[in-house]
Amino acid sequence: MSQQVISYADLSIINSALRSISKDMSGVHSELGTLNFKQDQLESELVKLADSFTDFVEADLKHKALQLAETRQGNLKQDLQIRFGYYAEVRRMATGILQSVDTGVVSDDTLKFTTEEVMIKAPGYWLAPALVSLSAWIRNDKNTTEKALNEALKRDDYKTTLFFMMVMRRLLRNDASLKWLERYFMHQNPHNLDREFIVILEAVTTGVFPPAARQLMMTNVKDWMDQLTQGDSFINEQKSQWVKFFEASGPLPESKYPLLDKFSSNWNLLESSLKEAKTHAILNNHFRGIISSSTDFSKSIKVQLDEILSLLVTNFDDEELPLQQQVRFNQLIIQKDGDKAAAQAMMDAEKHIYDEQVDFLQLLTNASFNPELSGATKVTQALAVSISQPWIVEAHDTFTAQSRNKIPEYVELLIDDFKTSTKDGSEEIQILKDQENFYDHFLQTELGKLSFPYAGVIIGALICLFGFWAFSLQIIVALFCLCIGVVIIWNSINNHKKAKNTIILNVEERKTKAREVLRGCLAETVDYRKEHSTEDNKAEEARQLLSSITPEDFSSVSKETARNII
Repeated sequence: MSQQVISYADLSIINSALRSISKDMSGVHSELGTLNFKQDQLESELVKLADSFTDFVEADLKHKALQLAETRQGNLKQDLQIRFGYYAEVRRMATGILQSVDTGVVSDDTLKFTTEEVMIKAPGYWLAPALVSLSAWIRNDKNTTEKALNEALKRDDYKTTLFFMMVMRRLLRNDASLKWLERYFMHQNPHNLDREFIVILEAVTTGVFPPAARQLMMTNVKDWMDQLTQGDSFINEQKSQWVKFFEASGPLPESKYPLLDKFSSNWNLLESSLKEAKTHAILNNHFRGIISSSTDFSKSIKVQLDEILSLLVTNFDDEELPLQQQVRFNQLIIQKDGDKAAAQAMMDAEKHIYDEQVDFLQLLTNASFNPELSGATKVTQALAVSISQPWIVEAHDTFTAQSRNKIPEYVELLIDDFKTSTKDGSEEIQILKDQENFYDHFLQTELGKLSFPYAGVIIGALICLFGFWAFSLQIIVALFCLCIGVVIIWNSINNHKKAKNTIILNVEERKTKAREVLRGCLAETVDYRKEHSTEDNKAEEARQLLSSITPEDFSSVSKETARNII
């Protein structure tokens, strides 16, 4: 009896140990079968998470840049108002005084009091003594006229000269206007022109001067053009600026191809290339808008002169340039929806607009880029573009060639570790077959990592052998050992099959999803290539438009005037 109890106790311990071993072995085999697969999935999810985080950070930076630009723009405009606000009030008085002379409703005493008050409130500003001089001249106060005029010339010779040249023409003192114009041109250097020379170009464009004065302007402008276009350096500089202008004129991203954005490894190049292709349509509309500008011939000479005078006095002064430049930069950030890089690119293209002195060709480029900032009208912008047309066409050709050279030949795709490339999406059948082969090979690799449970089978077999041997001692023990051995062998093989099926199902699921993504990417590639080709073809339209521009079409004086400029 005691021997039977001891045997039963020993068998219970063995049974418990075998059950524990069997359970542990089956768990180990199951985990080993899916461990590598889960690791690959984890790496893939981490890459997606990193991409999503990068997109979030980029969007957050743009949003913050947009908010900061809006705040800064308001502060800068307020600073401009505080520091130079009174200048604006003085500027409004210039044409007001002239118009009051026309109507005769303002007394000489009022003019004297108002202009002398301005002289006190705007120290250092050239326009204040100029207005005092004008008011005194109207009153026939020769002594005050000369003193105030000398002070205005001392503060800003060029602007004062231009101002009185326009005023004398407006008051029909043509001889005096011509003398002021001669004095102005005596000090000019085509390599270093004041920004205010755009007023001269504006006067030429609108045809407000009599023949003698106009001919003097034309002669000087023609000489400058001949001088500056003899070498290549000045022309090449303008061409370079136009190329930068074209590059910065592209549209904002539209997110029309979400799958390519997510799964194309060279999407940045593809998006940039499409943006440059879309630029041609924008340029086409831009230049059409310029060449459609025309002056209103119903306006009287006085009205046109008042407009030009307004351009002269409202064109911000040199000390305002830094603040105006900052205002413009923040304005561009707002226009570009918080994209500081795009705003900086446009700012770099316009940077010479804020130079205090420029050469004549640069002055034309400034007027072409942004007439408002340059102090000109749309009419002068059209004339500036027409004069600059030869190097604008060359710059557009350069931009087109560069953008076409940068078109990616292939769309590179990375979908769940499957790498492939396509030119235009037409290779769908072959790429899908390659993807099928990729997952077949991947499945075989993953299954190869799943080792057969030899340890469990061997342990079970040894226990079975022990059971056969135990038949000679005790049948119950033998049968029990045989059952335990069979269970261990069956569990090991069954768990191996489960792990294998799990891998097959997971790989099949990934293959199905990846196939749908691949088809979507190929479809987007087809649409992308069609859109890119359509937009790129618009380069020819833009070039034809630019090539058709001639100066004769944009001079409001006469075709003879335009020919004289060239």
